[in-house]
Amino acid sequence: MPRFAALNAPRATLSAAALAAMVMGHAAWAAPVAKPAIPAAAASAPGAEAPEAPRVPEQSSLDGQLFYQLLIAEIQANGGDAGSAYQLYLDAARRHQSGQLYQRAVEIALRARAGEQALSAAKAWRQALPQSRDAAEFTSQILIVLGRPGELAAPLRALIQLTPTPQQPQVLANLPRSLARLSDRQVAAQVIDEATQPWRQPPLEMAEAWAASGEAWLMAKQFTKAMAATRKALALQPNLLTANLLAADMIGQQPDAEAWVKGRVSRADAPPLLRLAYARRLASSQRYEEAATQLDELVKVQPEQTGHWILLAAVRLELRQADAAEAALKQVLARTEPAASTPAQPAPTSSAGNTASAEAASGDIALDKDREQAYLLLAQLDDLRGKRADALQWLELADPRHEKMAVQSQRARLLAQQGKVADARALLRGLPESEPRDAITKAQAEVQLLRDLGQLPEAYKVLEQTSARFPDDHELQYDQAMLAEKLKRFKDMERLLRRVIELAPDNPNAYNALGYSLADRKVQLDEARTLVEKAAELKPADPFITDSLGWVAFRQGRLDDAAKLLREAYTARPDTEIGAHLGEVLWAQGRKDEALRVWRESQARDRDNDTLKETLQRLGASL
Repeated sequence: MPRFAALNAPRATLSAAALAAMVMGHAAWAAPVAKPAIPAAAASAPGAEAPEAPRVPEQSSLDGQLFYQLLIAEIQANGGDAGSAYQLYLDAARRHQSGQLYQRAVEIALRARAGEQALSAAKAWRQALPQSRDAAEFTSQILIVLGRPGELAAPLRALIQLTPTPQQPQVLANLPRSLARLSDRQVAAQVIDEATQPWRQPPLEMAEAWAASGEAWLMAKQFTKAMAATRKALALQPNLLTANLLAADMIGQQPDAEAWVKGRVSRADAPPLLRLAYARRLASSQRYEEAATQLDELVKVQPEQTGHWILLAAVRLELRQADAAEAALKQVLARTEPAASTPAQPAPTSSAGNTASAEAASGDIALDKDREQAYLLLAQLDDLRGKRADALQWLELADPRHEKMAVQSQRARLLAQQGKVADARALLRGLPESEPRDAITKAQAEVQLLRDLGQLPEAYKVLEQTSARFPDDHELQYDQAMLAEKLKRFKDMERLLRRVIELAPDNPNAYNALGYSLADRKVQLDEARTLVEKAAELKPADPFITDSLGWVAFRQGRLDDAAKLLREAYTARPDTEIGAHLGEVLWAQGRKDEALRVWRESQARDRDNDTLKETLQRLGASL
């Protein structure tokens, strides 16, 4: 018998009685319960119904031999010999064509971490009982865990087909997340397309199948395919929320995505979740006025959702609209005010009561977090107004124990603005560390503080010290490289970025940063292009990588290619630095009026941007 007990299978706890109940419970073996015989005296009473003849119990398939075999299998499993138990169950399952016995063989293998044996049993189960939905589901799950996408499509298709029609949309909707464990997202999308093919064409065509395809291709960063599938889903079912949210996710990536979403949110019955997704997308693209408009509508529909008010306040702060931000934050505080004390109530003892209690506790935690976030934003608000003492009081409310990194980083920044730089650094360094990673987080917070103060050499020193302690942390190496570039220590920057690529070869930011720096300094332009193209391969359609591609093209003298790429990047993300680059290319093409317009837009977003200021000064452009 194959043995895999060494893989630490948990002990089985089935008693012989429980084993009999499990086997007898299977539909193929269950015998009807005989009704109790009616006493003769009762049968002869006037008006009594005629007694039914006693029913003879049907013969169970659980004969002595099978019972003994399964009992031995459970004893073997209980004793740690999972291999023998597995083989006994699999043999019994094959002889009796029992789904329960196949499932037990699969479970024993899984608990022993013997994936191949579990897969063998699941495949045998599917072959013996092709109409078993459980067999298809187990096979699919095991193939996903084992990373075997080449065999997945058939059991997934069977799983959908064997699911009752009313539940099929939910199964389809869950497919992309179920396959998220597969490392190759493109292969996962291909599997989903193959599995759902019958439901993406008449007569079975379903919007949910197209939406699953769209989500899978979006996860694979194949935006054209994702949008094509999403269009199909929306054509079949315009109100399908999943498909509408996919369209929102592709704003800036596909030209017609935003037009569709704008049309849906303009309706009176617009789903709040779609409006929220659209507002977040607008905010992430620095389109704060439009984001605020959507959030104003959202809080009218769902005023009880404190998260909406927090996002609205954050957007108003970005717009420097202090009074509007404060009004939104007051709504949060009013809704998260701790309830007045009430007489103590006995704790519920029923399972339903315990569930309700747990849900209430979860809700309280969410409200506490929202209140903490409100305090943080109020601190930013008072900082904006120049009331730093009041800002510090808000931070004290947010973290009275002085242990939360986000809060204490903000507190340190306020102290530094008051000239108490040593106190600020001591505050960050004194924060507790529960794991090694906390030391890195603290160092990064201190570096950011020093960068904000313009103390770049001191910030670089902190990163050097921390990198020496954690030499294989690629994030630290990357941060140090970016600071080295600021200090014009280009040899150090190149060395560090090449080290990042060595440590994390799938990190697109390292390729992009190195390629952009080479291009910006007009050196090794061919290598610069190769590096940035590698970054684009790892992270397609990222506007900052597209900006780098455009900048490389500009340095190589390919002005038309540069203008096209930079327009694409600026449309997706109207960032000030991207605008500075686009304007320079337009200026070089002789399109100075258009360049000035782009620069004015960019300056309105960030007047202090170094790249924009340097560009305008170098070109002698006046806005």
